[in-house]
Amino acid sequence: MSVETDVAVRCAVQGADILGEVPLWCSRTRRLWWTDVRRPAIQSYDPATGRHQALRMHPDIVSGSIALCEKGGLLLAAATGIYIYDPAGSQPPQRIADPIGGVRGMRLNDGKCDRRGRFWVGSMHDTDRTQTGVLYRVDPDGRCTAMLDGFVLPNAICWSPDDRTMYFADTHNQVIWSFDYDIEAGAIANRRVFKDWTHQIGRPDGATVDADGFVWNCMVASGQLIRLAPDGRVDRIIQLPVTNPTCPAFGGEGLRTLYITSHSQRLPPEQLAREPLAGALLTLDVGVRGLPEPRFGG
Repeated sequence: MSVETDVAVRCAVQGADILGEVPLWCSRTRRLWWTDVRRPAIQSYDPATGRHQALRMHPDIVSGSIALCEKGGLLLAAATGIYIYDPAGSQPPQRIADPIGGVRGMRLNDGKCDRRGRFWVGSMHDTDRTQTGVLYRVDPDGRCTAMLDGFVLPNAICWSPDDRTMYFADTHNQVIWSFDYDIEAGAIANRRVFKDWTHQIGRPDGATVDADGFVWNCMVASGQLIRLAPDGRVDRIIQLPVTNPTCPAFGGEGLRTLYITSHSQRLPPEQLAREPLAGALLTLDVGVRGLPEPRFGG
């Protein structure tokens, strides 16, 4: 498989994020939202005007991931719980659930909503790479259910267009799994390896699924964007101008623009000098469209 090096990549926001993550397109506000986990900040970008906003958050509400809410505003997944927050309002974030329960050193990381309004999110230890992670399902009424455990760094949560397959990765162990998904019950079964990346430099981070059912996965450490067929076959490899892309999301008119967040954490000064787009929000046209972002039903 040849690596594509001629795809035009544009910098939408030169934000120098420390750990930019989980971009998602809001069709109501016509803006892209994402988080900088380390700063911490909730950010938005309006492609019509080019306006970028960054809202600094309290250190207790460091959002490892965010989701859109059906009633408006955002769902924030942090070390101290799950919060509802309206960036345009005057009220502070309101906690609706606390899956971790104050366990020291643990925080919530990657999370996405399914098409029945449930939020799936994985926990991890923020500094120790131990198999203490738990995958939770958060129902619209705030109930939390532990669905899977024994992993290190949760990422790549997404679903096939027909809702019959769920994807989930352990970035540390370089494996993406797929599960049979029961959309009515919110249940996973038949866990199997979708893609084993242990032979690669890159590690699977965030992911999204396009309208054709192909999985787009960002590979940290190798700077590659990978398109995987539903059977796990590598369909495309695009080389990006950053070493650490973190997560893709389709947005814009017709959901035809692919946005990619990235990080700059732990890069030495000489590498940052060579890599001016580290931590930027990038855009590119990959010739396919995405799927609408599901919203949390609570």
